[in-house]
This record gives sequence, C-alpha cells and structure tokens, in this order.
Amino acid sequence: MYNKILSGILVVLLIAIIGALGYLGYGYFSKYNTEKEAERYLEEEFESIIVPINQENQEQQATNPENPDNTNNGNNNNTYNNGGNTSNSGYYKGFKVAGKLEMPSIKKQFPILDESVNAKAIEVSVVKVYGPELNNPGNAVIGGHNNNNGTFFSRNKNLKIGDKIYITDLTGNRVQYTITDKYYTPETDNSYFNRQTDGRVEVTLYTCDATGKNRLIICARAD
Repeated sequence: MYNKILSGILVVLLIAIIGALGYLGYGYFSKYNTEKEAERYLEEEFESIIVPINQENQEQQATNPENPDNTNNGNNNNTYNNGGNTSNSGYYKGFKVAGKLEMPSIKKQFPILDESVNAKAIEVSVVKVYGPELNNPGNAVIGGHNNNNGTFFSRNKNLKIGDKIYITDLTGNRVQYTITDKYYTPETDNSYFNRQTDGRVEVTLYTCDATGKNRLIICARAD
C-alpha cells in the first residue's frame, strides 16, 4: 500500500513538473517569436511607411509653388525635423507605429508604437506614452514591459551611461542619443515624465525592475 501511495505521489509530481516546463517553454518561445516578429517588421516593412524629409518638402513645394526655397536637406543622423510624424503612418499588429528604437549595446531594436491611440499597444512592443513627437525638442517618454527574458525592456538594466541609442521617426530622420543618466525610482514617482530639457532633444526609457515595485529610468540626449 505504501509503495502504491508513493508511486501515485511521484506520478503527480512528474505531471506537475512536465506541465511547469511546458508552460515555461511556451512562454519563452512565445516571447522569442514576438521579438522575431518585431525584427522582421523593422527589416521588411518599416522603411515603406517612412516619408523622407526631402519628399515632404517636395510635396510642400508642389502645393505652394510661390515658395520654391522651402527646402530642408537635413535627412541625416543629427537633424531634427519639427514636422513630427506624418499621416502616412503604418501599423504593426494593428497598432499605430511612431518610429523605431535601436539599442546596439544590448543588441535590441523595436518598433515604437503610439500608446495614445490604444493603451494595449504596450503588450505588443515598446510605446511612446508622453511628450513631443519623436526626435523633436523636449522629453519623449518611451515605456516597455520587463518580461524577464530579454524581450522588450528587460535588458535595459545592462545599458550604461555613455551608451548610444538611435531613434528613427516617420520622416526617416535617424537621431543618435547618448545615455546621460540611469537610476531606479519607486513606481509612484513619475517626475521623469516632466523633466526639463531647456529646448534640447531628449528621450526617457522606463520599465519595471524584477520586483515590479520600482522603475528603471534611462535618460538620453541627442548628440
């Protein structure tokens, strides 16, 4: 009788272990596939939704022939376009795309979605939640979940002051930023949303720590 009870307990434990491993494996591969889908989108579709600055100006000139000198040839890594995002914005998994974020030092890149259109966007990728249009003067705040497996902003803890990040907006303007500050703060603190930039182009990345009780804040400034 004792052996039967022990065997039954072992079977239950084995089933529980297999179930837990299956759940963890499903979660891992689900997040892995989500990240790969984001990479494919950036490589195959993101460029198609960009309206370059010089094309915008050509269209403006076409509609305003009396102002032929209205030009801007600043489509490079360090040129800021006050035009912001255009109406020719694309969608990723049904959510409006605002731009592209690259973090080479941790080998991550994601579509930046516009959370103001749909709050559920943060379940799909990183999102712009506050501030000016990307690559414009002021503090653009970008949030992302910490999924504890290298997806979205869980690897932001490995970013260092001095690291470079890049943001491309929907005009094709790719701006290089340098990380100037990194710190943790309680989840109740949102002062980083309204930090003063004195007219500079800046960005703040935020995510939860492993406990979910604090926020990891990364501040960066356009070079």
